[in-house]
Amino acid sequence: MFISAGIFPIPANKGGAVEELIDTFTENNAKEDRYEISVASCVFKGREIKAKTKGVKYYYFRTPFYLSLADKMYYLYVDRIEKDWRSMFRQYCFRNRHYIKKITETLDLKAYDAVIVENNMSLLEKLSEVMGEEFERKCMYHMHSNLVDNEEMIPYLARCRKILAVSDYVKDHLYQTVPQLRNTEIVKVTNGIRGWTYSTEERQSLREQMRDRYHVGEEETIYLFAGRVSPEKGVLEMTRAFRAVLPRLRHKSRLFIVGSASSGSDKESYYYRAVKKEAAQSPESIILTGYINHEDVAKYHVMADAQIVPSIMDDPAPLTVLEGMSMGNFLLLSKAGGIPEYSANYSNKIFFERGDSFEKNIRDAFLSYDQDKAPHRYENSANHFGEERYYRELAEAVDVS
Repeated sequence: MFISAGIFPIPANKGGAVEELIDTFTENNAKEDRYEISVASCVFKGREIKAKTKGVKYYYFRTPFYLSLADKMYYLYVDRIEKDWRSMFRQYCFRNRHYIKKITETLDLKAYDAVIVENNMSLLEKLSEVMGEEFERKCMYHMHSNLVDNEEMIPYLARCRKILAVSDYVKDHLYQTVPQLRNTEIVKVTNGIRGWTYSTEERQSLREQMRDRYHVGEEETIYLFAGRVSPEKGVLEMTRAFRAVLPRLRHKSRLFIVGSASSGSDKESYYYRAVKKEAAQSPESIILTGYINHEDVAKYHVMADAQIVPSIMDDPAPLTVLEGMSMGNFLLLSKAGGIPEYSANYSNKIFFERGDSFEKNIRDAFLSYDQDKAPHRYENSANHFGEERYYRELAEAVDVS
């Protein structure tokens, strides 16, 4: 049983990195017919982009209207009044409580051989209550962050059968900073992605189409940021750095910011509006696309010459880095968290440090790439973080015989 975070639906019709990973596992399992899988998810509304995986039993839990309204009011307060950068993570407070309650009331969780909780730590206390002794034998927590954002959950986290960490960085960080977890087994499960497969001719054609769409010449340099536009991702600092170096770049350049404040929505946070205001000072050179369906993000990778990941936080294992490597893009990377670990064997990259000179370091990275830029080449980069590897590692970690 996979219990999703309850923010975005499964299948991942509204995006979400964790939701994409659940889909990846269920789809690969369908090929091998190895496990019987159930998935708990919130309800999906809108046009279906991805179909349900054959053989998977889905349980959907709907949020009452009055709770959705309460969440909207709370979000407006946190975002507009408090101006809390975590507003996007706090916008489903009431919905989350209802989701936990309905799951534990509806599902017989003791009947499953394994229960995998995906990136929603607040579920653990209630699961422990309803599962009793079975909790320690069957419940595993899939840790997609290095942060224990709810200290009240640490005793329950420590009682999980295993913690599945997305990188050695996360694994080591938990052991070093949370003493209660030192007797808990933490296993690394490497993230994986579906490779975007284009022939050289297809890539060239798509590159031309996308550049024509945005009126970009082949001689221009396109830098790409793809991901959530939020403070911990360093998007505002990146935008300022790019504006500052524009007069010094040898090649005519543009920066594409592909993403929104939250997956699956074009809802604007106070931070997104700050990035938008900064970009508006160089409207020909900085383009914000808003939310783009995950299936279409590959087109922007093909159009780009270089991709930038300017994380301020210790990003555990961002999928956008894996996507850039699988496409053979040149990468400008923040030296943070699990990013160096995942890109260790990839040569087409420049690292920049964080700290007090973060913006200057980003400017230097732009200038360094601009100085040494070679004509764009289509490189068939091997996808060392493919979906089959992810499926195999997670299956071995769960170890249900």
